Amino acid sequence: MQQQVKPLNQNAPAILPIPKRLVMTTGDARVGKSTTARLLLELYLESRLKLRAYYTGNRNKLYAYEVLLPVGELPLTRGGADQLLIDLEYFSDVIVALSDLPGQNFKQFKQFAEEVLLWDAIASLGYRITFVHPVSYRRDCVEYLQELLNYCGNRADYVVIKNLHFGDEYPYYDGSDIQKYIQDRGGDELYLGALWRGAYELVESINLPYSQALQNPEIDLMNRSRIFNWMEEFSQQIKNNKILSELLAFSQPVSSVNLQQKLDFDF
Repeated sequence: MQQQVKPLNQNAPAILPIPKRLVMTTGDARVGKSTTARLLLELYLESRLKLRAYYTGNRNKLYAYEVLLPVGELPLTRGGADQLLIDLEYFSDVIVALSDLPGQNFKQFKQFAEEVLLWDAIASLGYRITFVHPVSYRRDCVEYLQELLNYCGNRADYVVIKNLHFGDEYPYYDGSDIQKYIQDRGGDELYLGALWRGAYELVESINLPYSQALQNPEIDLMNRSRIFNWMEEFSQQIKNNKILSELLAFSQPVSSVNLQQKLDFDF
């Protein structure tokens, strides 16, 4: 007797794998990209996510984190792309790759993406790009973001960082079509707190990962408290927001091996 095949439920939602993430900081110069990248590295390391880190440009602003993980160079060239893809394929357990791009390099990135067929290449490895883009009160920040959206559109996801160091008003972003576009397509926003200038310059001058700088005797108790609270405010926004957690790769499923390792560590 021939076995009857049950028809598929056309109304059932498709179960899609959660993509890994290539998180790229982009935007105008001196608006908080590298600071944001370092805070994200702290969170990824704290969460024990398998990650890779890269810098692009003449200055490696993630240099301090080389005591905790390798920080590779990602030139926006064919050779740079080949090395990135080799890394991501070889290190198949990597959940997130973070790249800190220099400011005002959109034309170079666009040429790079088109030359190496970036979107198809990373998708074939199970990745999707999330652009992390800080903004301030300046028009240039939003104009750069508009260029990025015009080119990348739905091929990427977006997290906008409102940098409170420059004040709490964003006249060219709040209420704009750009903000609506990002929100309508599943993007989100978070704040980068305004750390007291003296504390920020102090922690930067020590040239250690933020978490290690907090234990350095060169930083007094008052500034340690300020820096700790600044980092904690940033991290809690992500931990308490399902959308941000997914866009930044924190909602990746944990394998049974990794879960057991985490339990062993916690207890």
